[in-house]
Amino acid sequence: MTGVRTDEATAPATPTGFAITVPANWYELELHPDVRNNAINDLVTNRLREVPELFAHRAALSRALREAARAAYDGGARFCATMVEGLGGAVLTATVTVSIVTVPDEQAGAEAVAAHLTGIPRRGGDGIWRDVEQARLPGLGRVPRTRGVEDITAPEGAGWVRSIVMQTFVPFPGPSPEQVALITGTSPVLALEAELFDLFDAVTGTFQFTGRPAVS
Repeated sequence: MTGVRTDEATAPATPTGFAITVPANWYELELHPDVRNNAINDLVTNRLREVPELFAHRAALSRALREAARAAYDGGARFCATMVEGLGGAVLTATVTVSIVTVPDEQAGAEAVAAHLTGIPRRGGDGIWRDVEQARLPGLGRVPRTRGVEDITAPEGAGWVRSIVMQTFVPFPGPSPEQVALITGTSPVLALEAELFDLFDAVTGTFQFTGRPAVS
């Protein structure tokens, strides 16, 4: 994987940041509304030069990237990267975002976060479900995670999309953490559930904090 992305997040009196790596063929999106449309247009133009066979999907590609950037910004994300690939006459999309969540009363530790996560049992078919589990991230230890199929609200309240969702909650380093990095992978392509969960797991596994030593 290539394309390391870093961002800064500020905890009280202790500035720190994060780095995450996405595959080279993903699009790392500018999120701010004032600049994102022009930035996305440039991304699409450059990618079409590299992969001319994507030209037939130009409109769908631009639309998917704009929607992903808008949803990520509205959700408070600090980082957003999206995969958009032509698949026959359709477009395969997947998105990973990183958000920084402040939790009051020093309840951002892994055990405290896990205690608030709830599962939804599988009932077959394409219904919603959620498993609560633990993941081990290199250099960061065990952290809580959910994975499942959920209904994601579309941008600007335009309905909802049933999607694969993986969320990994990584407390910031320190004896009394007040912030959590929330790494979310989503895709509406339910037929590729196993493959996409493996992909989200691989991307999440590259996450590291910067500015402070990792914890074991």
